[in-house]
Amino acid sequence: MPRHLAVERPASFVSGRLAALDGLRTPAVLAVFLYHSASGLMPGGWSGVDTFFALSGFVITLLLVKEYAASSRIRLGRFYIQRLARLWPALLVVCVPVALVAVLLPSSGWGGQGSNAVQGAMYLMNIFRSGLLGVDTAGGALGHTWTLAVEEQFYLVWPLLLILMLHLFSIRTITIVAALLALAAVVERVIMVTAGVGLNRLYNGPDTRADQLIGPPLAVQRLCDS
Repeated sequence: MPRHLAVERPASFVSGRLAALDGLRTPAVLAVFLYHSASGLMPGGWSGVDTFFALSGFVITLLLVKEYAASSRIRLGRFYIQRLARLWPALLVVCVPVALVAVLLPSSGWGGQGSNAVQGAMYLMNIFRSGLLGVDTAGGALGHTWTLAVEEQFYLVWPLLLILMLHLFSIRTITIVAALLALAAVVERVIMVTAGVGLNRLYNGPDTRADQLIGPPLAVQRLCDS
């Protein structure tokens, strides 16, 4: 076990799960649901998405640090397969029918949404919604898959960066680096707002959402120090 992680940890660290986090998911889901179905009752319901991003960042970081503490390594292949297997089958169940109807029934409500199905299934919806590729699209019936895309892009990059930092730094130093990265994302948003960048770019960009996903390692360090 790496020396800088060799501390006695609470059961929550060992199990990789905190029961308290499960209680946060329900109000987050309700907030998003009401925001879309009865926005007058929950005008700030979009914050439920922020909560999910923070939970994802925390849980993934905790699992990675736990594995590194136990074996001095992180099996990236296993990690990526597990992340893909967790959500991709269910996502395909949604995207494939939309693509089929778009092709077979072009005059239907899903007509012309084949490209949206591809973007959703490939975890690229947020990129297209943000206009980063020069195309600013709402995503049609699958526009909501942008949140999954942001998370999967985080899962792709964060483990690589975390492995490097775990080899070089202590958990406390990693926490400082993560805090600086999160702050950089906030500063970037402020600069973009000042420059008049559109809301779609701010709301859907993987970089402009990074602070919500990277910030949670602060709490992981608290667990390691417990």
